[in-house]
Amino acid sequence: MKTVLMVAPYFIPRRRVGALRPFKFAIHLRKFGYTPVILTLGNPDSKKTAKEKDLLSGIKIIEIDSPFDRTTPKNMSSGKSRTKNSFSQSMMNWIDKQTPIDTWIYLFHVKYHSFFSEIKEIKPDIIWATGDPWSGLWLGEKIAKDLNKPFVADFRDPWTLTKIGLRERSEFSSDRDQEAEKRIVNFADKLIFTSNQTRNKYCQYYPDISAKSVTIYNSYDNHLARSKTGKKWNFEPAKNKLNIIFFGRFRRLSPAKPITDALIRVKSIHSEALTNIMIHSFGQPDSECFNHINAAGLCDNFMFHEPVVPEEMSQVLIKADLLLLSTSVEREDIIPSKLWDYLSVEKPVFSIVPNPEVAEIIMRSKAGIQVHPAEIAEIAEILISFAMAKKNNDSVLLTVEKDIPDRNIYESENTTRRLADMFDELTTDA
Repeated sequence: MKTVLMVAPYFIPRRRVGALRPFKFAIHLRKFGYTPVILTLGNPDSKKTAKEKDLLSGIKIIEIDSPFDRTTPKNMSSGKSRTKNSFSQSMMNWIDKQTPIDTWIYLFHVKYHSFFSEIKEIKPDIIWATGDPWSGLWLGEKIAKDLNKPFVADFRDPWTLTKIGLRERSEFSSDRDQEAEKRIVNFADKLIFTSNQTRNKYCQYYPDISAKSVTIYNSYDNHLARSKTGKKWNFEPAKNKLNIIFFGRFRRLSPAKPITDALIRVKSIHSEALTNIMIHSFGQPDSECFNHINAAGLCDNFMFHEPVVPEEMSQVLIKADLLLLSTSVEREDIIPSKLWDYLSVEKPVFSIVPNPEVAEIIMRSKAGIQVHPAEIAEIAEILISFAMAKKNNDSVLLTVEKDIPDRNIYESENTTRRLADMFDELTTDA
């Protein structure tokens, strides 16, 4: 049994999309001859579920403790505390803007010798690191160099080649980001991307990486999708409504605007259909999304539920008439991670995303339909058709196709097998 060090700054129980990819790899790697050791940021404010503890049993996790964590903000009181917090936030934003890669890098520099000594004792055979945060790739590269071990860099999203900047960058930090990305891309023995669109973009920009780059999709996991937790989603959608579930929170990267704009059109041309549509999401939307919904007078068509943990996901999804995918029109090379979760249940997917690769996967899986987010009129017509079908008890539109193709190629055990095969290639003669 070989050992792989998995550098994943975000990992369970941190409730972020980026934490699930390394988690789903880690719980299956031992089946393919690799003992995973996780190097991650400590997250004392969150707890693993019983199912997560069971799946991670026997897996060593090295936590890097941090005196601060801006990814899990605390609620501040009003008055002076809020004013002080606003000033502190402005200062932190300025520091973040000027810092190459991201501000986690300061912590990794300070703590490096303490956790590196523990890593040396483990004697990993290969280093795998994922980003973002992009300092995860920097850290993985550094450890691989110091140990003289093969290095696999996993790009969950585009880094400097993205069209949508998630963080404000200065000219200095932007230049250093590009230098760091180029160095990591060239140094890595293998590069992994989560969509062919992103891989193609990087291969065009860095032509020499084609032979060492692959696409390994995100995935759904049967351990979570079919988990028997004993808990139930304590909500029953109205049976007379077209219940559209968006399993996430509406925000900048997963905007409510396309579906909201379509509902505005439905409101103007078929008010009866509008009254039969309900959009369910999880977590409060960001202010931009909520303000757009509110200004359109559509608050009655949206319900914002409390988030649920992954193993309770299937109990939510099976109550949908449609499962909604939505992402920023600028993210044309991204496959929303929700797609893979949706494929774990037999409910139709309504995809409003710009990446044609998603449409190919949906078509291959007979999972639903896709419309470009700019096609508001078409989205509205589809919503009307589905809403009236639900009202008239016409099940044809809302029934999944018979003879659904085997979707197990998108299950995490199979994507982990591909990862392990890559590890074998790099460690056989190491």
